[in-house]
Amino acid sequence: MAFPVGTLYVEELKATMRGRFAWLGAAVILVAVGGLATVATQDTWLDGYGIIAYCLVPLAFIPFAAGAIASPRANRFVESVFTAPVERGTWLAAKVLVLFTGAGAYYLALVPMLLVYTHHVGLPFLLERFLVWAPGILVVSVAVGTLIGVLFIGRSVAAPIATGMGVLLAYAGLVPLQELLVAQGNGATRTGHLVLLSPAVLLKNAMGFTLVAGSVPATTTFTWIALLFVVIGAFALAVWVFLRAQGVETWETTGGQRSMITVAIVALALVPVILADTDYDKPAPRANNAPAVRGLFARVGSNLALTPPGGPLPERCCSTILNRDEWPPLGTDQRTQRDLLILLPVDASQRVTDLHIQIVGENGLDATGDPNALADATAHLETRTYAKDLGPAAANGHRVETGWVARVPVTLNPTKPWDIGGDRYPLHVTATYHVGGDSQTRMLSARGAIDAQVSSAIYEMGAASAFLPFMCLVAAITRWWRTR
Repeated sequence: MAFPVGTLYVEELKATMRGRFAWLGAAVILVAVGGLATVATQDTWLDGYGIIAYCLVPLAFIPFAAGAIASPRANRFVESVFTAPVERGTWLAAKVLVLFTGAGAYYLALVPMLLVYTHHVGLPFLLERFLVWAPGILVVSVAVGTLIGVLFIGRSVAAPIATGMGVLLAYAGLVPLQELLVAQGNGATRTGHLVLLSPAVLLKNAMGFTLVAGSVPATTTFTWIALLFVVIGAFALAVWVFLRAQGVETWETTGGQRSMITVAIVALALVPVILADTDYDKPAPRANNAPAVRGLFARVGSNLALTPPGGPLPERCCSTILNRDEWPPLGTDQRTQRDLLILLPVDASQRVTDLHIQIVGENGLDATGDPNALADATAHLETRTYAKDLGPAAANGHRVETGWVARVPVTLNPTKPWDIGGDRYPLHVTATYHVGGDSQTRMLSARGAIDAQVSSAIYEMGAASAFLPFMCLVAAITRWWRTR
C-alpha cells in the first residue's frame, strides 16, 4: 500500500500547489506573519510574535484542513475516489500527508527569523517551549480539521471551513482565559476545567510553561493522556467515518452508528475537560532572563527623567520607563549620551547643599555619570515648575510646585539583551543632601527603567522574513506566466 500512497501523495501535493493563487497565498501569509514579527520588535518580540507564529497560525490549519478534505466532495472529484481502482483509505492517507507537508513547510518557514533571534539573544526557555508547542498544535489542527472535513459531505466547502473557523476561535480564545483564571487562582474551578477543551491549553499545561500566570500544573500525566485521546480519537473517528459510514454523496449509517459518532464527538470534547490535571501548585519557570523592575507601572510615577543632552524636562513627566516616548529605543551594546534629571522633593525657596548622587545600572545596564557633574552636583541644580498636584511629594506631604532638579550627564550602555525588543533595564539612583540650615541628611531613593532593543535586529528579521515570501512570489509569477 506504501507505493500507491506515495504516488497519490505526490499527485495531491502537485494539485494543491497547482492552483493559480496557491503560491501567492503562501507569500501573503508569510509576509503577514513576518511583518507582524518585525513590528513586534518594538516591544517584547518573544511574547507577541511567539503567540501569533507558534499558536494562532498553527491553529489556522483547522479550517484549512477541513476545507482541503471537504473540497473533493464539493467539486465532485470524490466520485472518482469512490469508483476508481484506488483504495479510499489510500487516498485519505495521501491527503492527510499533504496536510502534514503544508504544516511542516510552515514550521520551516519560521526558521530564518528564529536564527536571527537566537544569534542575538540565544534560546530562552519560553522559545524552547514554543518550538515544541507549534508542531504539537499543528498535529492537533490537522487531526481536528480532517475530522471536520470528513463530517461535511455537502456541495459547498463553506460549512466545514466555517465550522473550522469556529473551532479555531474557541481554541485560541481559551488560551488567554486559562491564563487569567490561573493567575487569579481559579484554575481548578468549573470554568478552569472548561478551558481544557482547547488542545493548545492542554499542550501548554503538559509541557509545563505559562505565558502570564505564575504557576503550572504540578502533575501532567492525565493531561498528556487527554491530549493523546483528542489527537488519536479525531484521526480514528475521521478514518472510520470516511471508510465505513459514508458513500459517494450520502451517509450510509444505521441508527446505532449515528449514535456512536455523536458519542465519540462529545467524548473528544468532554474527556479533556474531565480528565486533565488542574493542580496549579508548581511555580512557573521563568520565560527568559528579564529582570523584575519594581514599580514599573506605579501610578505615582518616578522622580527620574531622561532627556537628550541639554534637553528640557519632558512635558509628560515622569514615567518609570524613562525613555518611553523616545523612538527608537536605546540600542543594546551601544553607548548613548543622555541627561539624567533627578527631581528632588524640595521647594525652590529652600537651599540645597551637600548633594551627592549615586547612579547604578542593573542586570547588564552600564550607567556611568559624568565625574565632574557628580563631584559638584549642587552646581548643576535647576528649577522646575510643575503642573498642579503633579510635582514630587515634599517631606511634609504637600506637592512641590516649583522645585529643584539635578542634571547629570550619563552614558548608558545596555548589554546582555534577553529579547530583541522591549528590554527594560532597572536603574537605581540614590541622592543625599541637606536642606537649608537643617543638619539632618535627607535621602531620595528612586528607581526607573531604560527601554532598549537590539537595533540591527529589526532590519535583519525583516530581511529574513522576506526571503521565503519572495521565493513564493517568484513561483506564483512563473506559474502565471506559463498558464496565462
